[in-house]
Amino acid sequence: MADKSKLDKALSFLNETIIERPVIAVILGSGLGNFAEELSDQRTVLASSIPFYPVSTVQGHDGKLAFGRVRTGGRDSLPVLVFKGRVHFYESGSLESVLFPVQVAAALGCRLLIVTNAAGAIARRLAVGDLMLIKDFVNCAFLDPRLTPETADDNFLNFTARSQFLDESLQDELRACARDLELTLHEGTYCWLRGPSYETRAEIEMLRRIGADSVGMSTVPEIVAARSLGMRIVGISLISNLATGLGGHRLSHDEVAEAGKKVSGSFSRLLRELLVRTSP
Repeated sequence: MADKSKLDKALSFLNETIIERPVIAVILGSGLGNFAEELSDQRTVLASSIPFYPVSTVQGHDGKLAFGRVRTGGRDSLPVLVFKGRVHFYESGSLESVLFPVQVAAALGCRLLIVTNAAGAIARRLAVGDLMLIKDFVNCAFLDPRLTPETADDNFLNFTARSQFLDESLQDELRACARDLELTLHEGTYCWLRGPSYETRAEIEMLRRIGADSVGMSTVPEIVAARSLGMRIVGISLISNLATGLGGHRLSHDEVAEAGKKVSGSFSRLLRELLVRTSP
């Protein structure tokens, strides 16, 4: 957990900069950053200008915070904070950096988190360009992304049901949005690994056998931290590539970015619809 003085200084800066405090936060994964440009009445803040705020070093993660509302079909969303890019554990080896944006969102008043990522497909039913609701997750990074005991309730510390992490009513709302928009929304289990290297064929086979449908290098610590701060969470994966051994070619980050461009239209429609329908 970030030092309270660091968080206070970041919040003081943002409170003097933004016009409207957000209620919903969205974290955009690799290849999905263009959604941030769709906010109405947008105010953008560079991550590098915020005191103690971590800045991503990964291509496709611009390091910007966008504040505004989503407007579609004559409807407006509640105030939204969009994180255009994220910091991964492998960049610094620090969970504090990974969790800092979630702490900022919660402290600003966000009560709901929509977390997105680019993920490799393990399940053969998934194809590049698919959207997958994160129904469950596996932590194969073997890191504990909890905040301090003072910020978590007893049920959270006991790690009982997964429903405590991912909100079932938000998942139902996302399914309804997809149906109404006539978009295919797959469902599956997402596996978090530390990265930054892609997995071996043997590792992918191991993950398949334990029930993982997709794999990536983010998202799970943000989900767990947000839950410990009292936020409701729903997650969406963009299937950006086939995991090692399934696609017949060498994986690259450029492939991830290209997949994001191809699916940006349907992703934006789904996310806009969810945002205008949702209230924490």
